[in-house]
Amino acid sequence: MSKRDKTIDFGIPRSSLNMGKRVTDITFSVTEECNLRCKYCYLAHKNNQNKMDIETAKKAVDYILSSREFFNEKSVVWNFIGGEPLLEMDLIDEICDYIKIEMYRRNHPWFEDYAFNLSTNGILYGTPAVQRYINKNKKHLLIGISVDGNKIKHDQQRIYPNGRGSYDDVIKNVPLWLEQFPNAGTKATFAHGDIPYLRDSIISLWNLGIKKISANIVYENVWTDEDVQMFESQLKSLADYIIENNIFYSHEYTLSFFNPSIGLPMSRQIRKKKFCGCGKMLAIDTQGNFFPCIRFTGSSLSKNKVYPIGDVNKGIYKDRLKPFQYLSINRVQDNECNNCEVASGCSSCTALNYNESEGGTIFKRVKYNCKMHKAKARAVEYFWEKVAQKLDGRSNPREEQKQYLNKTFKRYLLIYTDDKAEPHCSYTNAKADGKFLKMDDKMLGKAILFSGENNLIPIFIGQPQNKFPQVDCIINNEVGRRKKAYILHIDVNDLANLSAKCISLFFADYVYINIIMHSIEKITDTMLTTYEYELSKISEYILNSNKTLTVNVLNGSSAELEKPNGCGAGISTFTVAPNGRLYICPAFYFENVENCIGDLEKGFTAKYLAQLDLENADECKTCKNLNCNRCLFINKQMTNEYLISPSIQCKVATIEEKVGNMLRRKLKEKKAVEEVEVDAI
Repeated sequence: MSKRDKTIDFGIPRSSLNMGKRVTDITFSVTEECNLRCKYCYLAHKNNQNKMDIETAKKAVDYILSSREFFNEKSVVWNFIGGEPLLEMDLIDEICDYIKIEMYRRNHPWFEDYAFNLSTNGILYGTPAVQRYINKNKKHLLIGISVDGNKIKHDQQRIYPNGRGSYDDVIKNVPLWLEQFPNAGTKATFAHGDIPYLRDSIISLWNLGIKKISANIVYENVWTDEDVQMFESQLKSLADYIIENNIFYSHEYTLSFFNPSIGLPMSRQIRKKKFCGCGKMLAIDTQGNFFPCIRFTGSSLSKNKVYPIGDVNKGIYKDRLKPFQYLSINRVQDNECNNCEVASGCSSCTALNYNESEGGTIFKRVKYNCKMHKAKARAVEYFWEKVAQKLDGRSNPREEQKQYLNKTFKRYLLIYTDDKAEPHCSYTNAKADGKFLKMDDKMLGKAILFSGENNLIPIFIGQPQNKFPQVDCIINNEVGRRKKAYILHIDVNDLANLSAKCISLFFADYVYINIIMHSIEKITDTMLTTYEYELSKISEYILNSNKTLTVNVLNGSSAELEKPNGCGAGISTFTVAPNGRLYICPAFYFENVENCIGDLEKGFTAKYLAQLDLENADECKTCKNLNCNRCLFINKQMTNEYLISPSIQCKVATIEEKVGNMLRRKLKEKKAVEEVEVDAI
C-alpha cells in the first residue's frame, strides 16, 4: 500500500488551482444583471443598468499592478463574477487580455503565477464566445459551475425570472465542462425548504461526475428547528451511504460537509485569525469602487450603508481598510461562541455581520446558523466514528486533527476526587461547612466521559486512580510519575524557613520544587525582604550544586516563555469537584461551592469565561515579567476582578523575576565555563 493509499483525505478542501498559499484575490463584478433569480442569492438588487466598462477595469488593473505595498503576494487570482459574468463575456475577454499584456510589460512577478477564475450558473457555458475565451486562456483558467443537486432541489431555488427551473439547461453543459476542467468542483448551497433533498442531491452530483463538492448553508436568518433536525438526519443518512459504498477511500471524491476538522474546540491560535480573506482581498464593483469583499457592495447590503475602501481614481483609503487589520474571530465572537466545544468549522460572513449590526460594525457577529452548525458537528462526529471502524491500517484525519489540537492547544480537566487532597496551588481545602466529599465511582466515570467528549486531558488530584495509571496524579504533595518533584506549601509567616525547607528537600533527592505561597494578602514589606533573601540563598545552593535542580519561581518553565503567560485557569484548565460541578480552579470551589461555571450534565454554562483570556488583561498582557503566575483567584479575592492584579502580587513576581534572572544568567555562565574546560581536556 502506497503512502497516499494509507491516507484518508475525504472532506479535506482541495483547491483546483495549482498555486501556493500566498495568493492575492482580486474580484471584478462585471455586471449586476443575471439570467436567473435564485431565491437564496445575496445579490438583493439585480439590474441591467450597472455594468462595468473597459476603461474602469483598466484603471483598476493599473492601480493594482503598481501598488505592491498592498498586493505583494507571490501569486494572483483574477476573479470575475456578477450577476452572471458570462453575460459580459466579451468584456471579460478584453480585461484578461489587458491584464496579461500589462503584467508582461511591467515585468510583474505575477506574470509567472496567475489564474483567471469565473463563477457561473453554467447556462451560457456552451456558447461560442465562452468557448473561444476558454481555448485562449485554458492554461491559466478555472471555471466553476454552480449545480445545487438533483433536479427537484436545484429547480426549487435556481429559477428564471418567470419561475421556471434551470436544471436541464445547466446539466446539458456539464459533460463539456468536466471534459475541459476535469478537476473542477461545484458549490452547492442549501437553504430553508430544500434540506430534505440534501442526501440525494450530493449523490446526484457525484453521479453526474462532479466529484469535488463544496457545500454550504446560507448565513441568513431562515432556519427553523425542523430544518436543524432534518439537516442532521440527512447528513447522517448521507454518511451511511458514503461508508457503505466505500466512497471515503477515494482520493477523487470529497465533500466539505464532512471536513474532519469540523466540530472541535477552536484553539486560541485559530481565534486570532479571520473567518475569511475579507480585507486582504479586493473587490471592484461595476462603477470602479473598491470593497473588502463583494458582499459589501450596494447590490448586496440591505440595512447598512455601503462600505467602500477606495476607488480606481484615488486608490485604497488606508483608514477605511484599517479596521480589517484588527479583525479576528476572537474580536467578533461572544462568550457563547468562544466557549463552544464544537466551534471549529463554524464560519461567519463579515459583510452579513456588518449588514445586520446596529449602526454598522464588522466587530459584531450574527449567529443565525448556530444550531445548524451544531447539527453538522454531530453528523461529522458520527461519520468519522464510523469511518474509524473501516480504516484497515489507514490514517484517520479526524484523530489527527484532535491530536494536533491537543498538541497546540492542550486543555486539562483537574478531577478533584477528594476534598482532603493536598492543594496544588494558592488555596486551602478547608470548607466553611466542614463537610468533606469524596467522588464516587459513578461521578468519576462521568468526569472521565466529560473530559473525552470535550477534548480535555484528565489530571487527578486526590487518591491514586488505579484504573487510569497513565495520567498525572497529585498525591501527598508529590506529583505522580515525576517522583523527584515536590509541591512545597509555605505561609507568608514562615518565609524565614523557606531556604532551609527547600535545601532539605534537595537533600532528600527531590530535583524539582514547586513553591506555593499562602496568605499573600497578609504579606508585609519586611516579609518581602525576607522572601528575596531566602530565594537568593536557594539560588546560591542551586548554582553550587553538581545536580540539575529547579525551583518553579526561579528557573522553572517560565524561563522558556517568550511572552506573558497565565496559569490557564478557566481557559485551558478547568476543575471538576467531587460534587460534579465545574470550577475555574479548585480555589473557587473551596472558597464557595456556588462559584461554579457549570456541571458534568450541562457542561460549561458561565458566560464570562472568554473574558478570562490574558489578551483581555491590559496591564498583564504588556508586562515583561514572565515569572508571574497571574493568579485569577488572588486577583478576584483582592481586586474583585479576574484580570486586575493586586499590587502585592506584582511585587512578589518582581522579586521572583529579579532573583530568577540572576540565577539563570549565572547558570548559563557556569555552563559555558564547564564546556570550555571539557574542550580543553
